[in-house]
Amino acid sequence: MSSQRFSDVFVKVVAGAIRGWLKMSRRKRTVILWGTAAAVIAAAALIVFLRPSPAKEPAVAQATPAATSTPVSTPTATPEPVPTTPPEISLDITLQYGNRNANVTTLQMRLMDLGYLDIDEATDYFGPATKYAIQLFQRQHGLEQDGVAGYDTQMKLYSDEAQDYMLLTGTTGNDVTDLQHQLIDLGYLAAGKATGYYGDATTEAVEAFQRANDISSDGRTGPVTLDRIYSPDAIATPEKRKAIREAANIDEMIAAAESRIGKPYVSGAKGPNSFDCSGLVYYCLKAAGSNRGRYNAAGYAKVSAWTTVKWSELKKGDLMFFWSDTKNKIGHVAIYIGDNTIIDASSSNGKVVKRKCTSNWFRTNFRLGKRPW
Repeated sequence: MSSQRFSDVFVKVVAGAIRGWLKMSRRKRTVILWGTAAAVIAAAALIVFLRPSPAKEPAVAQATPAATSTPVSTPTATPEPVPTTPPEISLDITLQYGNRNANVTTLQMRLMDLGYLDIDEATDYFGPATKYAIQLFQRQHGLEQDGVAGYDTQMKLYSDEAQDYMLLTGTTGNDVTDLQHQLIDLGYLAAGKATGYYGDATTEAVEAFQRANDISSDGRTGPVTLDRIYSPDAIATPEKRKAIREAANIDEMIAAAESRIGKPYVSGAKGPNSFDCSGLVYYCLKAAGSNRGRYNAAGYAKVSAWTTVKWSELKKGDLMFFWSDTKNKIGHVAIYIGDNTIIDASSSNGKVVKRKCTSNWFRTNFRLGKRPW
């Protein structure tokens, strides 16, 4: 059918419907309108009733903001472990002899704080003193004693486990030798025991020193013991204190004798400007602090409180006594100053002299020596 014929038919149908509608009574048209409206409403209700209901979102999802949800993801690779060492140490900056930089300064300051390095102030140069200090630290902490501040050494050095410098039983080194010499000088260790090894004898000597100096007695040479043992306040053994006093007395006695060399010999004189042999001894003993009285040579030879010694046993400060055939008794006394040398007021020389006592007369007429201190 052509479009023109369709249009003519459509117009005729519409026109016919209108004429039919106009010919209906008013009541009939009302019934048709209400029926048509009811049909439209029923169709619409049916469509709404038959339409499927949409799925509701869970209540939790509506109440939870999207921004707070945590997405779950599956890692594609094993994560790297978190480092547990300080970053500056984990870089393993090895420091050794000859290095010069700011890290050396930091290293020295730490060694000084722990007592291993004894220098006036830190520098930036890794020299012999720093190497030795590192070796001491490594020795005390069971590390290889190579004097190189490598990873293991620095990790221990900068940790809370780092120990103060201390000498312990079983350690060896020059510092042990130095300690032993000090113990010998103070009378706590026998001469010849400076072996460089911290053994039982050294431990016992340290304990004795600590007891005498009111320090906790543990046999270990820590900071407190070290400070005391190398100070003027260190208390020596009673025997050593006596020997020290004797040495001081002897030095003063000989100094007094030397100061009188050249003064004239005068029989019976006891100084300060002229002397006989026993008068010189009296003057020198008194100058050194002795309260011994004024005797002649034979009288000094009889002092029982003084130790009697042979020629081969003579030491600096001893008195030497010689026989006089004329007097038929001890007739001369001299002060021995060591190395076969004496100072005496000599009648044959007419003055106080310093001379060797190696001639035959001295050997023939020597009777005994006395140790007045």
